[in-house]
Amino acid sequence: MTAAVRVMLGSFGRVALVELGHCLVRHAHPHYHMLFKVAGADTNFIVDDKLTPLTDGSAVLVDAWRPHEFVYRPGQPSTQILALYMDSDWLASLGADSGETNPLHFFRSAAGHVSQSSHRILMAIVECMNGTSPSKADTEFLLSQLVLSILFQPSWSDNAPSQAGRLNLVDWRIRKAVKYLQHSHGDFETIADVIAEMGMSRANFFRQFKACTGMSPGLFQNVVRLEQAIRLTIDSQDSLSAAASSLGFSDPAHFSRFFRNHTAVSPRLYRQGASDLLAR
Repeated sequence: MTAAVRVMLGSFGRVALVELGHCLVRHAHPHYHMLFKVAGADTNFIVDDKLTPLTDGSAVLVDAWRPHEFVYRPGQPSTQILALYMDSDWLASLGADSGETNPLHFFRSAAGHVSQSSHRILMAIVECMNGTSPSKADTEFLLSQLVLSILFQPSWSDNAPSQAGRLNLVDWRIRKAVKYLQHSHGDFETIADVIAEMGMSRANFFRQFKACTGMSPGLFQNVVRLEQAIRLTIDSQDSLSAAASSLGFSDPAHFSRFFRNHTAVSPRLYRQGASDLLAR
């Protein structure tokens, strides 16, 4: 199975139609994240440390900042997926528009049921993204309907809200460190600078950072670096070599491996996938 890469940006965040044929390293996103199987083999993601199925009937739901990964085994058939990265404000507006009296909470489970009606909406989104003249407005509307169809099910509302996606930044030093890392765009040399700025020992800083954010400083740094890499890849007209250099990658090939190991495709294909949709 060979599928073209498609990437679309909108008020919701971004959505990508890609093929999984190799491992994705342990990573996280500042967005709420939904993964849907479009075609190919059933597979699994690891969310935190739990195996979560990705099948026709089961989506993978990942809270903002929650670490997850994909382990690909040699010879395993590939899987085409729709990966949706949702802005928190957009999710909140969906909750208000749907008439819910409470705002959308964080995902109660890493697995979401994909009903037959949800699957029909998913296929309509794929058809829009692969179509010769995709309507961005139609695609965004369908995405909102898909998200609502997964979130507002009877079994969903019966569960208690999860807080796993919230950064628990009770330590002012870690709050300051997070801002420092975000503003640095994931610069490679920043963590040592942050530790010096906080006046903490390296061991204590790493322990407190993991307790507050649920991830190591290095993993958080990669979250920031990845989002900046995606922004430069899609929004900038600069060469990918220039993008790599601005992010601190001395070797463009290293940048390409980093990008592919987090998104499933190379920055060149990711940029092309976004350009193809914009050009239609």
